[in-house]
Amino acid sequence: MFNSIPLKKYIYHTLFLVLLTCNISCSNEDDSSSTEENAAKGNCIENGAKITIAGNHSHTLNITIQDITNGTQKNYTLDGATGHTHMLTITAEHFTNLKTNNAVTLATSTNAGHTHAVTIGCKE
Repeated sequence: MFNSIPLKKYIYHTLFLVLLTCNISCSNEDDSSSTEENAAKGNCIENGAKITIAGNHSHTLNITIQDITNGTQKNYTLDGATGHTHMLTITAEHFTNLKTNNAVTLATSTNAGHTHAVTIGCKE
C-alpha cells in the first residue's frame, strides 16, 4: 500500500524551500532608511558568526572567524546527537556578505525527511 506521509513531508519541505528562496531573493531591496537596523548587525570579523538553525533538534555548526576571513567556499556538516547529519555549503559570495556584516540564510541538505534553514549573522 502507498504511504502518503513521506510524500506529504516531501511536499511540505519543498514548499518551505521555495518560500525561503523567494523570501531571500525578493528581500534584497535597498532600504537606506533603516540605519537603526543596520547598526545592530554585529561584526563577524571581530566577534565571529552567530548561527541560528530553524527547527533545530541538537544539530551543531561551527563557522570560525578564520573561515570568514579566508572567504573561500567551504562545506560544513551539521551533526550532533540527532543520529543524522545535514550538509551546508557556504560560498565565497556568502562569506563576502559576512565580512561586510550582512547575514545570510541558507538551506541544508535533506536528511531524515527534512531540511533546516540556517541563518548566519554576526555576533555583537
